[in-house]
Amino acid sequence: MEERRRSPRLTVEHGELAVLPYSITVQVLDISVGGVLLHSSRPVAAGERGNLRLNVGGQPFSANIEVQRVSAVSPGGGTGYSIGAMFVAISPEHRQVIERFTNQ
Repeated sequence: MEERRRSPRLTVEHGELAVLPYSITVQVLDISVGGVLLHSSRPVAAGERGNLRLNVGGQPFSANIEVQRVSAVSPGGGTGYSIGAMFVAISPEHRQVIERFTNQ
């Protein structure tokens, strides 16, 4: 078979790591200044980190999160995953957004 690749490919040894950022759509079930409970149709692994972006009470919000726990759930006959995550980096402004929203 004739080689059609423009560049040669090399075999990668075991243990090499590649990070592939991806987005998943989640539903926010509850939120506090410490973390958030999410629902997703896709599983994630405990320990994964990411950035959560949403509107809280009409205010833009963004924070780095770390997944603490994941469990399969079947709400209303559907399937999905409950994802508990804690905030690992949150700006003082975004912390105030949550505090104002949760104190209403």
